[in-house]
Amino acid sequence: MFEEKTIDRNQIIGFVLIAAILFGMSFWASELQPDTPASETAAAQVEESVPEAPVSDAIPAAVTTQDSTTPAPEEVVLENEVVKYTFTTAGAQIQQVQLKDYQRYDGEDLYLVNGRQSMVGAHEGVFTAIVSKGNDGSQTITMTSGATTWTYTLREGYGLTWALDVEGAANVTLDWKQDGIRNEKSLTNESQNTSTYFWDAVDESDDYLSDGRDDEETVSNIGWVAHKQQYFSSIFASETPFTTAHLLTKTPDASDTGHTRLFRSELTLAGSNGGVHAKGLWYHGPNQYTTLKDYGQHFDEIIPFGWGIFGWISKGAVIPMFNFFDDFGWNYGFIIFLMALIIKLVLSPLTFSSYKSMAKMRVLKPELDEINERHKDSDAAKKQQEVMALYQKAGVNPLGGCIPQLLQFPILIAMFRFFPASIELRQKSFLWADDLSAYDSIFEFGQWFSIPFYGDHVSLFTILMAISTYLYTKFNNSMTPQSGNSMMQQQMVIIQYLMPFMLLVWFNNYASGLSFYYFVSNILIFAQQWAIRKFFIDEKAIHAQLMANKASGKTSKFQKRMNDMLEAQKEAGNRRTRRMDK
Repeated sequence: MFEEKTIDRNQIIGFVLIAAILFGMSFWASELQPDTPASETAAAQVEESVPEAPVSDAIPAAVTTQDSTTPAPEEVVLENEVVKYTFTTAGAQIQQVQLKDYQRYDGEDLYLVNGRQSMVGAHEGVFTAIVSKGNDGSQTITMTSGATTWTYTLREGYGLTWALDVEGAANVTLDWKQDGIRNEKSLTNESQNTSTYFWDAVDESDDYLSDGRDDEETVSNIGWVAHKQQYFSSIFASETPFTTAHLLTKTPDASDTGHTRLFRSELTLAGSNGGVHAKGLWYHGPNQYTTLKDYGQHFDEIIPFGWGIFGWISKGAVIPMFNFFDDFGWNYGFIIFLMALIIKLVLSPLTFSSYKSMAKMRVLKPELDEINERHKDSDAAKKQQEVMALYQKAGVNPLGGCIPQLLQFPILIAMFRFFPASIELRQKSFLWADDLSAYDSIFEFGQWFSIPFYGDHVSLFTILMAISTYLYTKFNNSMTPQSGNSMMQQQMVIIQYLMPFMLLVWFNNYASGLSFYYFVSNILIFAQQWAIRKFFIDEKAIHAQLMANKASGKTSKFQKRMNDMLEAQKEAGNRRTRRMDK
């Protein structure tokens, strides 16, 4: 069955790690300061366990029954500057679709269709073909067999317009079968980002089958169906919605390293006026946001920029900024650096607020040390109450360093989704990375062994990101010596050393552009904090102000909320005591 819009395992892990880093580092600072083989095996196991679907797996050859009056099958080519279609009149099939501006990971020509596709249901026999050209440069092939006529027209850009006329038919079910061809360096990543998407014409929303797993579903009133791969898609759209669509994706055999998914889609068109008369668009091309959006049929929804606020940030801010720099023709590594720089500058008020809050905590450290020493052998609750009372009198919010960091979290996640989904980075090199959309490998050991979860190679940008994350965490923690030895502080020490290691493992197979962005962001954070500490923060003045607040006894809004919280805790404790006395 299809799933609600969820995030796959690696993305969830990435989100949790990023959130934990932000919250952990900030809380730590404020508290202490004043294509793996396992994946392929699992996929093979799913293949064995999936129940037999009503859609046949085999892609049949076109029907070519001939007699003395039947013409021999022939091939017809329609092509423009970006795409080349090869048709056969045997069954009116598309035999090949070549994208002329793109190459496979190994430098070979890139095909979305290369023999292992069929569309049957209104394709019996050998068709008679007529090819014509329009005054606008368009090319049209009209193929007729009996009561069935298929018409395809190719204009500029990607996609064919199609028309189907079947006289006397009450309905037609088109059985579209396609084997997704591997085109990227990481078969595991490409497979995990390959699935069937569809558009609900009634609810006007997109949905999809499970990414990277076997799945099937029967739906109705569908405007289009997309056999979507990581960076390229085949989308079959009809102006009159398909009344029903049975959709299925399956995992190829483990030995088949040339294909990502097996797509099977049965699409039913209802008849009217004595037959089936339908038309629409059949897109074969890149998952490029602006290209898909220009068709005005919500094709761009197949690009996984994220749901909710994450997608809004990507589409409303990140993509326009990226496209603006892209128009200058600059190297994409330099563009990523500029994007990181601008985002850090925009977020600098939040960074300043976070750092100032941590500075307040740092100057209170002597008082906090006294409390810790005074209550080192007493109840932890009493120590916490006295600490909170100190925060209250000084007018310090202990979460002040965390909140600004968490407000930046949606932007981090938007970038986490943007880079792996952006075809613009595909096969674009920077320094030692030959493809910013894939992992950067400085050493591969797959010929000898593979490490579970890590992979069979070493990604240098991931190492740099992990090291910079560790240094950033340690820098924040070392600004003030550790105070106390609570269990939470010990846990934070573990997180300090564990998080960079987990990033090193989980990001090793991610897009190198993403790791490079996070590495640059960490370096820029170092620069920001150095500048703030040197030019904008006077800790002596902050300490004097906090002591003045403490002496004045005035109550700020935060202090009032803190008082209310403490009173509520005290009252709850009193109620428990009274109940126990009874």
